[in-house]
Amino acid sequence: MVQTLPVPFYILCGSLGAGKTTLLMRLLEFWNSQGHKVGVLMNEAGEVSIDGPRAGTIADRVLNLAGGCICCDTKDDLAWSITQLVQDYQSTLIVLECSGMADPAEVVDAVTDAYVSRIAKLERIFALLHPVPLPDSGMAELVTRNAIRYADDLILNKRDLYIPGHWEQFRDTITRHNPYGRLWETNHARLDIPALLVAPVTRSLPTNVVFGKPVTPGVTHESHAPHHPMVTTVRLTKPLDRARFVEWTHSLSEGLERAKGFFRFAQEPELQEFQFFPPRTSTIAPVMLLDEPDHVVVLIGRDYDQELCRKSLLACLAS
Repeated sequence: MVQTLPVPFYILCGSLGAGKTTLLMRLLEFWNSQGHKVGVLMNEAGEVSIDGPRAGTIADRVLNLAGGCICCDTKDDLAWSITQLVQDYQSTLIVLECSGMADPAEVVDAVTDAYVSRIAKLERIFALLHPVPLPDSGMAELVTRNAIRYADDLILNKRDLYIPGHWEQFRDTITRHNPYGRLWETNHARLDIPALLVAPVTRSLPTNVVFGKPVTPGVTHESHAPHHPMVTTVRLTKPLDRARFVEWTHSLSEGLERAKGFFRFAQEPELQEFQFFPPRTSTIAPVMLLDEPDHVVVLIGRDYDQELCRKSLLACLAS
């Protein structure tokens, strides 16, 4: 298969011991049958990869991200590894298997970087879960709940190990946290892989995360607030007016959780880097880079009006 940029990027996340590597092997077998050169990123806890060699028997190339979590340092490693798979190994598709300690929010942030998004496009997020009590505090609680909230597809595995009443309670808990993901119930991660990879019917939103429950006729989008990350990339064809842009940063929707980008202001020579992050703090600062990035602003959040944000940002372009 010929490589076409940006290549699709899939995230496989979820509970420790839920069967992620088993599902990964099934995905790899299918993608190989389609002629893909699949690059796999393994993010395991510990210094030595246990699942990597197993995936390496099928994948075209496997790279390991140490440490189990995705944090500031590992995000740089992730960006570098994606670049290596695309440029050096000519991967036509990339899949990242996160450890049960990795926060999908950090992965989404890394993949939507101005550089990385040139070569890889976030396609889908799969969360593999099994019926163990959800953590109620600490990093494990954050990671597990973000895996559920961010998922396009919620795959409930190991159904055969649990009695009916407990299984229904587990399923109801998951769907309360994310009522918009497609729900799959299975044993041994046995799924109809072609059906899993087919994009569901969705709203026609300018997001590169395909998701969701079909819109009910006659019901507005606002009453169906999505729980997955809506990612909007706004390309800037001209420098921005500084005053208008600063005013725009003060009017961002509550549903917008993260924004970032590179651009120039009119009549100012320096390249600017923009960052917006919790708790609703923004910075704009000159930056010197060896390679000129695309002039874009990337918006990440839930339940925000993507088109309004896009139009209001483009209204900040200098006359």
